[in-house]
Amino acid sequence: MIKRLLSRAVPEHEWPIWALPAIMLGSFIVSGFLFYLFYFGPGIRDLQGLAYAPTGDAGRVRIEIGGTLFSVPAHYTRNGRSRRGGTLDHASLHALLPSLTPWRDDRADGFLDTGIASVLLTINIRAATSGLPEERIFKAIYQPYIAGSGQVSDVGLQSFNFRSDSPYAGKQIFRGLKTGSAAERQRPPLFICDLTSHDNPTCESRFNLGNSAQVSYVFKRVHLRQWETIDRDIREKIRGFRAAARRQN
Repeated sequence: MIKRLLSRAVPEHEWPIWALPAIMLGSFIVSGFLFYLFYFGPGIRDLQGLAYAPTGDAGRVRIEIGGTLFSVPAHYTRNGRSRRGGTLDHASLHALLPSLTPWRDDRADGFLDTGIASVLLTINIRAATSGLPEERIFKAIYQPYIAGSGQVSDVGLQSFNFRSDSPYAGKQIFRGLKTGSAAERQRPPLFICDLTSHDNPTCESRFNLGNSAQVSYVFKRVHLRQWETIDRDIREKIRGFRAAARRQN
């Protein structure tokens, strides 16, 4: 009976008759496999190691970015690529304010919280070719877009508003009023922050590591009053990662 039914669709000289059902079955299996991969399997970011994948492992990972060596405890890394070791173009790290606590299973909620009062701090280290001190960056890049004069706050920050037609519309820039040597005064930290009218305002700052690497970090604007402690602790943490790498040589 099967032979008679198939003979109407497939000429007898193109048999064997099992070929058509085999092809149909194979197509069904392949389609089901592709469907599973698309909806449930690893995505491109997973395969590249860029998907969010924290770890509680405190073992150190030795990486090189922009010619600068770091030895980073794995529980500070946000994804698999950042803890593969070797030469990278960037590494993504995270910690919790105020004490820069690394990932722990019992603090997972804090790392997953992205709300307006979140204590999550994200850090990116990337290769860069800028060696300008912060004061020159402020004058050359940001000052042309500033409207009006700055206002000094009670926490040692000078704030400036950007013009509405500037690339930084909807943001403010804050400059830390640092004291100390002439060199230290040339490197006041700069913070680019969303306006408080933003639904979920954040602040970002960055600093150079020599002429070939740069660190940037992001936190919620509600913590801006602690800018000096945050900036100091991050710089010390990065120096610690570099010092640990030198000790491993």
